Amino acid sequence: MHGSSERNIPLFLFVTACAVIFANMLGKDFATLVTDITLVVSSAALLTLAVVISARFGIRGDHGTAYFFFACFAVLWFIAELLWMLSELVFQQPLDSLDWIYLGGYPFLFLFSTYYLKPLRKQISKKMIVLASLAVTTFFIPTIYTTYSYNNDTSILSLLDAGIYPLADASILFPAVIGISLFFRGQVNFFWSLACIAITLNTIADSGFMFLYLDSAYYTGHPIDILYAWSYVLFSFGVYSHIKFFKKPTIELR
Repeated sequence: MHGSSERNIPLFLFVTACAVIFANMLGKDFATLVTDITLVVSSAALLTLAVVISARFGIRGDHGTAYFFFACFAVLWFIAELLWMLSELVFQQPLDSLDWIYLGGYPFLFLFSTYYLKPLRKQISKKMIVLASLAVTTFFIPTIYTTYSYNNDTSILSLLDAGIYPLADASILFPAVIGISLFFRGQVNFFWSLACIAITLNTIADSGFMFLYLDSAYYTGHPIDILYAWSYVLFSFGVYSHIKFFKKPTIELR
């Protein structure tokens, strides 16, 4: 059973969505301000919790290693969110290095997923692998096709640059779909379940961001950013529930 904090997840998701939607009603500039602050605060909360759980377990065993990689991911994305906010609200000019900081978090998130699933490898059936492969293919091919259709007159390098986020998303979506399959079989814990949903939401948000960006319709504060904020909220609640459950370092069986 989970405590009252976990039952507050729908409330946090609702409040986050309402904040972004209400801010949009007051104009794009206000939406940008509210959304930038929301993403920095939520990523900071995730970073704090990720460092706590990594320090508690240490780098030992598959799950301890997984938590370390997760903390590395949280560090990079917090830095990216902070720099994004500063670039828009303070410097008022884009920072070219931001994409690489965001992208730098994906390998750590993939490693986290891989190490977290490693003790469950015997429970991962061929059917789950096929399902995950189909889900990734269904996401990846239309996204890449759309990217190409908007950029078919550009260089190969530009196309690779435009397609790097879909490729990164595909790499973390695969283990997430496997994790969701295990969730429906009751073989994964609350933390991993929320992490899989958060990864899926982030993947959907990235796809929506790309389409909007190619149409020159994206701005910070667009309702698609709600999914990014929800992803941080779910990650944070998942880690927090794990910290509460494991008061002392133990070996987690599942």
